[in-house]
Amino acid sequence: MLQHAKPSRWQNLLVILALMALPVIASEPAIPPAAAPEPADPGAAVSPVMDSAALAEDATDAGTLAPDSPSGSETQAGAEGPAAIPEQSAQETAEALVIDMRSTLDRAEAPALQPESTLVEEYRAAIKEAELAGGAYSGAISEHLLGLGTTLQQLNRHEEAVEVLKRGVHLSRINSGLYGAEQLALLRSEIRSHMAMGNFEVVDERQRYLYRVERRSLSRSTESTAALIRQAEWQRQAYLLEVGEPETQTGRLMVMWDLYRMALNESIDIYGEQALELKTPLEGMIETQYLFAGYRGYRYDPSSSGSDGQAMAMTNQSYRRGESVLKAILEVNTLNEAGPVQQIHDTVAVGDWAWWYGKFRDAQMYYSAAMGLIDALPEGVAPDLKTRIFGDATILPQLEDIRPLPDHEPHENGSLVIGFDLTDTGRVTNVERLKEPDVEEEKAIRRLVRALKNTRFRPPFSDGMPVAVEGLVWSFEPQAWRALVPDAPEPTEATQEG
Repeated sequence: MLQHAKPSRWQNLLVILALMALPVIASEPAIPPAAAPEPADPGAAVSPVMDSAALAEDATDAGTLAPDSPSGSETQAGAEGPAAIPEQSAQETAEALVIDMRSTLDRAEAPALQPESTLVEEYRAAIKEAELAGGAYSGAISEHLLGLGTTLQQLNRHEEAVEVLKRGVHLSRINSGLYGAEQLALLRSEIRSHMAMGNFEVVDERQRYLYRVERRSLSRSTESTAALIRQAEWQRQAYLLEVGEPETQTGRLMVMWDLYRMALNESIDIYGEQALELKTPLEGMIETQYLFAGYRGYRYDPSSSGSDGQAMAMTNQSYRRGESVLKAILEVNTLNEAGPVQQIHDTVAVGDWAWWYGKFRDAQMYYSAAMGLIDALPEGVAPDLKTRIFGDATILPQLEDIRPLPDHEPHENGSLVIGFDLTDTGRVTNVERLKEPDVEEEKAIRRLVRALKNTRFRPPFSDGMPVAVEGLVWSFEPQAWRALVPDAPEPTEATQEG
């Protein structure tokens, strides 16, 4: 009978240790990545994400199958397998939640796409059809581009409109020549968009090109005359906006005068020398002369401080030129039987021009003639006309398109109340702020006060003679001083009010 060898003391100890270790390993929970022990190297940091990835990799290397594996129910026996699977799944779930939340936030913050205008889509479809039928330079495309550009303007999408219209102009030049009339409507529409965006320098450049096209493509016709008047109106606007270099401003007025004079000559050729249609260019010519004389509308006139800021010195030549234009207007209205009341207003306008220039003797001659015409009116015809014209101080010039001062009221209840006196020659003196608003707009208010100081008046008349006025009180609201040109030059110390 074989005698069994007794286990050694070390063998018994190993068995005991093995039996004690089994329940500990089976019941040990997985350690979250954030609570993982520090690595052996104190300088090597381990992020939770890296720990999770490492655990997943270790689990795979150990034979653990992913939960969504076709054979996911099979696991390799081992102590770390059951602990690694929930560790990885929890981390993936957390990361998925983060991604989903970010995607939701991004979708919430993204602006909703606005549906495109049906008309815009129709024009774009028509352009594509024209391109397919005739190529990229087809002459039929320009018309659709004009329609698309106009539609975009109505939607206030001016930048897009400009690009569309520029392409239309380019195609028109290719198909109709450098100065073909087909591009006129496209050019004018493009200019309107640049105006809406405040690109005045670009407007000036495009207006010059438009003028060349108009001169070469339009014959002496009503359309040509209207084009000349529009060009003159732009020169006036560019002058008031101070577009371009300062030394070019007087040149704009000269161009403006020439354009109106050309329009007058064309109108005479078309309508004759007595037609009422002559009044439009004539009125533009007298406005040009007022600008030559130094009027800039809501702007400080530096000539009051002794500088040479006026566009042109008040010479007898410029005065006589304006006088001739006003007399021509009077003559046209008289020949067309505009009536005695219109004749009176035209005569007063000639007097106002003389008063503006300081030609007080000539002005009183015209004023006296107007008073005589009023006295000759039949009884009951405009009974208070003399009072309305000569009873109160009147701002000059009295032209339809010129407003020397913003809106005001003759009382002391406004936000800004100003008191002043008027000499018998129509000069403003003794300006005083009687009431001021509690706003931080001092510069704008000072511009308004300066504009009032430099405004010229026809004083009231009594017994045929001008009289001084004291204690005038005018009220202005915020929109009045905010309407003033913001870049008007500041006055010197000698001209600032105290």
